[in-house]
Amino acid sequence: MRKIMCVLLAGLLVMGFAGASLAAEKKAAEPSAKKAKPAETVTITGKVVAVGKDSKGNVNAVAIRTDQGDYRVVMKDKGKDLLKLVDKKVEVKGKASEVKGKKRITVSEFKEVP
Repeated sequence: MRKIMCVLLAGLLVMGFAGASLAAEKKAAEPSAKKAKPAETVTITGKVVAVGKDSKGNVNAVAIRTDQGDYRVVMKDKGKDLLKLVDKKVEVKGKASEVKGKKRITVSEFKEVP
């Protein structure tokens, strides 16, 4: 009786591992809709809007609001300089990408426009 139970238990374990392995393999083969699209160089014009504040109420994240939607600014290098231009219209050049359906831009240069 013990021998039969051990064989059945071993069989169940093997089937469980095989099923998990097949499921992981299938998931790896499916393209993910949430993966980032490759970055492309763009020039956009829009208004700088605050999208985040720290505990003291200081703006710490901005986006560029355009007719095509908002582009969240990556807060590196030149992007940080846009914190001073909230509510101003700007022309921004940089690498745009999309992550989980959200547009982002890494700023290489910008200028305020009338």
